Amino acid sequence: MKKLLFWLLLIPLSVKVGFSQETSGVQSTAAPFLLIVPDARSGGMADMGVATSTDAYSQFFNPAKYTFMEGDMLLGVNYTPWLRNLTNDVFLGSFSFARRINERSTWGVGMRYFSYGSIDLSDANGNNLGSQNPYEVAIDGSYSLKLSENFSTAVTGRYVRADYALGDEGSDMNTFVADVGAYYQSDMMKLGKNNGIWRAGMSLSNIGFNVELVDGAPKSQMPTNLKLGSGYELIMDPKNSIAANVEINSLLVKDSDFGSLIYALGAEYKYNDVFALRTGYFHEAESSGNRQFATVGGGIAFKSARLDLSYLFNTSDVASPLENTMRFSLSYAFGNNNNAADVEIDDDEVVAQTK
Repeated sequence: MKKLLFWLLLIPLSVKVGFSQETSGVQSTAAPFLLIVPDARSGGMADMGVATSTDAYSQFFNPAKYTFMEGDMLLGVNYTPWLRNLTNDVFLGSFSFARRINERSTWGVGMRYFSYGSIDLSDANGNNLGSQNPYEVAIDGSYSLKLSENFSTAVTGRYVRADYALGDEGSDMNTFVADVGAYYQSDMMKLGKNNGIWRAGMSLSNIGFNVELVDGAPKSQMPTNLKLGSGYELIMDPKNSIAANVEINSLLVKDSDFGSLIYALGAEYKYNDVFALRTGYFHEAESSGNRQFATVGGGIAFKSARLDLSYLFNTSDVASPLENTMRFSLSYAFGNNNNAADVEIDDDEVVAQTK
C-alpha cells in the first residue's frame, strides 16, 4: 500500500522531471498539475500563453488579457489524456469562462481536474480491497481591470484540493493560492510597410503557504511560478497575420536555481480569423528536468465556435507524458462577430498602409 501511494504521488511530477532518474536539482512541489498547460492552442505554441492574444483559456495563463477581448463572453472546455503510453484513464480536464463587466473590467472562472484513474487496492496477502479514484482539483476566480487603453492587471484566487485517499493510508490537501498578472497590448503600429501589434505579459502564479500532503511528513511548497513573455503580430493584409512570441519562466521554490530559466518560442499564422497554424519549441535546462520538445498545431472556427488541436515531438532523452497524444480544445465566443481577433482592424487602413 505504501509503495502504491508513493508511486501515485510521483505521477504528476512527470510534468517537471519526465521519467529521468539521472537529472539533478529538480524541484518537486505540491499540486504540480497546476503547471500543466491545459489547452491545445497554447500546446501548439510550446506551452506559452502569458503574452499571446486573448482567448478563452487566458484564465490559466494571464487573466489580464481578458480586458482586451471582443464581445461579452468566452467559454472554453478541454480534455487532455496523460501518460497515454502507460494508461488510458489518467487525464486533465479543464473549463473556463469569462464575462465582460464593462469596457474596462472583466471577471473569469476556471476549473482544472486531474484524475489518476482507478487504483486497485489489496492488502499484504493480496486480498482485493476494492478500488479508489485519487484526484486533484483547482477552482479559481479572477478579476481584471484595464488601467489604460493599452495596459491591464488581474488578480486571481484559487482553491486547490488533492485527494490521494488509499484506504487508511491516504492523504489529502486543501489550500488557497493567488495569482497576479499584467498585460500590455499596443495600438496598431507600423513596422516597415505593414501594421502590427506588440504584446507583453507577466504572471506570478500559485502564491501560497506550504502544505502537508501526508500526516507528519515535511511540508511541500506550492508551485509558485514566474512567467514573462512578449510577442509581435504582423498584419500582412486584412485577412493574413503572423505572430512570433517568446516566453521565459522560472519555478520560485526554495533552493531552486533562478538562473536556470525555461524558455519557449512560438509562432501563429491566422487567415481571416477562421484558420490558424502554429508551431513552437520548448527548452528546459538539464539540471531542472531536461524537458525539450517541438510542437505543431492548428485551429479552425465555425461561426462562434473554435476547435484547436496540437501535437508534441519530444527532442530530449526524458520521456514526455504527452508523447503520441493529440490534444483538442473547444472554445466559444458570445456577442462577437470575430471569433479570434482581439484588436479592431480597419481593413481600408491596412490596405492603404501596405501599399
